[in-house]
Amino acid sequence: MTFGPTSVFAKGKEGAKGPRTEPISRSSSSSNMFSMLSQNSEIAADASGPKPTTSRPASRKTSIDLRTTDLPEAPLQRRKLQLLPRSKMTEDGGDGTAASTPVSENGEVEESGAAADSMSEADAKKHLDQDSKEFFAVRNLDEAEDYFQKLTPEHRFRLVDKLVNTAIESKAADAQLVSDFFARAHSKDLCSEASFEEGFMPIAELLDDIAIDAPKAFDLMAVMVKGASLSEDARGRIAAKSVDSEKLLALLST
Repeated sequence: MTFGPTSVFAKGKEGAKGPRTEPISRSSSSSNMFSMLSQNSEIAADASGPKPTTSRPASRKTSIDLRTTDLPEAPLQRRKLQLLPRSKMTEDGGDGTAASTPVSENGEVEESGAAADSMSEADAKKHLDQDSKEFFAVRNLDEAEDYFQKLTPEHRFRLVDKLVNTAIESKAADAQLVSDFFARAHSKDLCSEASFEEGFMPIAELLDDIAIDAPKAFDLMAVMVKGASLSEDARGRIAAKSVDSEKLLALLST
């Protein structure tokens, strides 16, 4: 045992007997310091300057091609225009109101109810056969107005000829029915005077022969011609087609 003041070096000796702690390496301390400084400089650079671009490619998202496809678009179809007869306003001499009257390109007044499309002679005759049978069976003037309207103007004389040809050898009631129908067609401009006249001509030429088997043929013819309200000149031309033109003209004048 040693007496006296404890020496500092004595503690060192005693500590040397126990486990010895490794001193911190100077090189590792310096590297840690530089590492912290470099990290601080990088953080400062990120905060102050723009972000550096990386070599890592950006993630791709599924894109939608908004361009037009290769499929052809359906062409726009324009509606067909339906051309109607040009109408011209004409003054009414009665109450002063204006009335619309169909007028052709050359200024002539057209018949009302004209069919829109052209019609062949064969198609016209089909209508005539059916309508003539229906007319004398039903005997309805309201429904008969459609007979003229179904025909184009150039074929309307055929309806006149068909009805007159049937009634001329029939009863007086049938001739009067035809006369009433012609009067309505005249008042509603369903048939022009020229078409009426053209329809009466074939029967007027054969009237003398028809009168041999049908003695009332002249009288029935006069009844139907009067129903059409023809002008005096038109009646004279029709009567002139008959061999006994004076007899027919006399009946038309009464």
